[in-house]
Amino acid sequence: MKNPARHEALNNLGYQILGVVTRVPRSGYDIVKQLEHFRPAKTSQVYPTLSKLEAAGLVVAEDVEQEGRPNKKVYSATPEGRQALTDWIGTEPEIPYSRDDFLTMIYSAWLKDPADTRRMVEARIERIDRQVAQVQSDLARLIADHPVEIRDPSRWRFYRHSLQGRRLMLAQAERVWCLSLLYQLSGDPIDD
Repeated sequence: MKNPARHEALNNLGYQILGVVTRVPRSGYDIVKQLEHFRPAKTSQVYPTLSKLEAAGLVVAEDVEQEGRPNKKVYSATPEGRQALTDWIGTEPEIPYSRDDFLTMIYSAWLKDPADTRRMVEARIERIDRQVAQVQSDLARLIADHPVEIRDPSRWRFYRHSLQGRRLMLAQAERVWCLSLLYQLSGDPIDD
């Protein structure tokens, strides 16, 4: 399906933010925390995008008083924002791009001693193990708290569950690749 005319205020981050605030109204900080699950973004990216979305009438902000702390803005999608998001779903997505400094380092790791590279890969595996444990915990909580919704494709938690499962599988696949690389690094270097 070809892309319909995109709303001027929307880029991929804008659509992702709409996806978050269409589910549950959230503060900018909470939006950043939610985006960590599938597309990390910095507050310096989120707040300007929220301003554009608000100016375009795609989100509204409500000031919420907090006791002992400054007031915060909580954003929710307008009907126009929900429609823009709905129209965008199913269009041709951009080709995924992933920047991973670890892979860039591996690309040039031939310049390092193999023992240094092994330590780097072992540290990556430890990080992946922490990520896997966190995702498994998040999935277990999602399953325990919403056992019906995660099986209903008309509910947003169904897709959250599916994306968390994908995240787990990708992390496990990367762990296997790292273990394979460690095995290859343990061999004797080949003389030219």
